[in-house]
Amino acid sequence: MTSVMIAQLAIMALFLLVMLGIPISYSLALTSFAAMYLITDKWDVAVNLLNAAAYSGVRDYVFAVIPLFILMGAFMTNSRAAEALFTAINYMLQKVRAGLGIATVGANAIFAAVTGVSVASAAVFSNVAYPQMQRFGYAKRLSLGVVAGSSILGMLIPPSLLMILYGILTQTSIGAMFVAGVVPGILLAVLYSLYLFGTSYIRPDKVGIVQQNPNRFVLQAQQKQAAREARLETKRTTGMISLDPDGETGTEVKVRAPGMVTQTVAIPIQQMSFRASALGALPIIALVGLVIGGIWGGLFSPTEASAVGAVGAFFIALGMGLNKKKFLRSFQQTAISVGGILLLLITAGLFSRMLATSGFVNRVNQFITGLDVSVLVIIMLFIVILIVMGTILDSSSIILLAIPLMFPAVQALGIDPIWFGIIFIVAVEIGLLTPPFGMVPFAMKATLGKRASVEDIFAGSFPFVVLMLILLALMIAFPEIVTWLPGLLR
Repeated sequence: MTSVMIAQLAIMALFLLVMLGIPISYSLALTSFAAMYLITDKWDVAVNLLNAAAYSGVRDYVFAVIPLFILMGAFMTNSRAAEALFTAINYMLQKVRAGLGIATVGANAIFAAVTGVSVASAAVFSNVAYPQMQRFGYAKRLSLGVVAGSSILGMLIPPSLLMILYGILTQTSIGAMFVAGVVPGILLAVLYSLYLFGTSYIRPDKVGIVQQNPNRFVLQAQQKQAAREARLETKRTTGMISLDPDGETGTEVKVRAPGMVTQTVAIPIQQMSFRASALGALPIIALVGLVIGGIWGGLFSPTEASAVGAVGAFFIALGMGLNKKKFLRSFQQTAISVGGILLLLITAGLFSRMLATSGFVNRVNQFITGLDVSVLVIIMLFIVILIVMGTILDSSSIILLAIPLMFPAVQALGIDPIWFGIIFIVAVEIGLLTPPFGMVPFAMKATLGKRASVEDIFAGSFPFVVLMLILLALMIAFPEIVTWLPGLLR
């Protein structure tokens, strides 16, 4: 058996172990070690490879950026930062159609810049924004979709954990990756907001606006709803289904208000002033500006920026409800997250070395570069693979598995690594919203419990998946969306 065949069997074994529920880091270590032993037929070589991966895999000082940025996000998550942001932006948009939904997108975009993790943003805003949208008559699926879709901004707007991992694995400037994500992140937030604003005219009932003379789109929706309720009532009377008083099939009472409604979170907006709302958001916006602006302006490196961000987040969180218990919880959450990520980095390094030793990476590189197709077709193929992987794996695992196989071909084809990195991240994030195992909907379900079903979250997320595909198409058609801002740094 050749070394390339052994590597192929190791990849198949890896996915089998993951599907069986074995943690990805353990699966990587087991398959890498076994494959290396079979390739070299020497136990000592496999053991030495494991030792080298564990020792050199995460010893570089650049890895300090991971725990510090995660700690910054933990401080913000364990304080009232998300609530303060949401309240402030909601105050600014209270006279805008679909203002509550757009406020959710805006607050999540800014909050994403201090958490960098989509699942964390989804969990936080499930409790902050979703109840308010339900209170003011937003359609359930639209409310869930807004929270799920806007949480994806956590991986696109810097600082992003995926950008950090991509930069480390590909030796690409992390600072350049951070800057490259700004314009696509803002563009995606604008696309979301335009969709919500347009929905408020086409289907105003979905955003809590009651019309005296409903348009034809609303009338069609009402007719379909009446038909569904009639079918459901028929099934109930014939005994085909039964109501569970503790389940999700009960009647939900919504509060509707005509025209533009006034929304509240913790403080009624009528009792707020411009000064009060600004004070809730400015410290967080200033921290984001300091971190990203400091990197962009050359004031400090990404590693130094992460330290500045963590310290700044600590002082901001102190004024937003961070007590001793939450302070300790922030460090506990950081330690758990960092331990898992660094273990993944070590085992992924082991897997990459095994693939390189076997010659499998060179074989894949030769195959891809030898295809008689355009670079665009190869990029599209990569995107499809990443979206499929995103439905069954978490983002960090995908980047650690896919980069060793894809990035050599990207280099050989002369593709800009920064542009490809942003394309890569958006494609991975699309997978987090798609069934059957998209992680964001399941994280929201765990947070909301019986208030929402996974099916409703996936259905509500679909329009936002389409908008992300539009963003991908725009970035492929106009690479300057990604490369323009980093180009100013050179």
